[in-house]
Amino acid sequence: MKCPGQDTQYWTAGAIFEVNCPQCNHPVEFFKDDTTRKCAACGHRFVNPRMDFGCAAYCQYAEQCLGDLPPELVAQQEDLLKDRVAVAVKRLLKKDFKRIGHITRRVRHAEEMGRQQKANLPVLIIASLLWGLDPAEETGGFPVARAVLADTKAPPSMVEAVCRLMGGSDQGDTGEMKQEYALLLEADRLAAREAAF
Repeated sequence: MKCPGQDTQYWTAGAIFEVNCPQCNHPVEFFKDDTTRKCAACGHRFVNPRMDFGCAAYCQYAEQCLGDLPPELVAQQEDLLKDRVAVAVKRLLKKDFKRIGHITRRVRHAEEMGRQQKANLPVLIIASLLWGLDPAEETGGFPVARAVLADTKAPPSMVEAVCRLMGGSDQGDTGEMKQEYALLLEADRLAAREAAF
């Protein structure tokens, strides 16, 4: 079944329209289901300003439905995933306010340092949320973290990146992964120190 918003039989008169290119002001024709278009005059590619990406922010089939997703939408999907993981972790920990507080502080520190170091923020923040939930993390399997990520419909690539990061720097990962693992450790240390005061 085709999404009704993308099926042309449901389109109205405004489904095909023109928008001026933000670079050269040349008119560019858009169909309502175009995610991006390239200006014929200057070659600038830009996002369809009238397209509602609301469903694509959480739909696991968004890329198949809409094609290549614009970077703005990818960022929105990652933000939504971080929020879903945070809610799932709080639900899992129930009334363990001490651990919830520690995780909240750790995530805040990880995000601050990750921005400064230009780390992969979605992976770092999600790892910060999930780190320490598995009783035997040294095995590297992370069954609790994987279950939370599966419940929140995280893409498999995100699940693997988060688990690799939580597994530490001793798994032959790239320099970037080692840097992010160091940030995760430092964020955890700072959160624990902050709680001691």
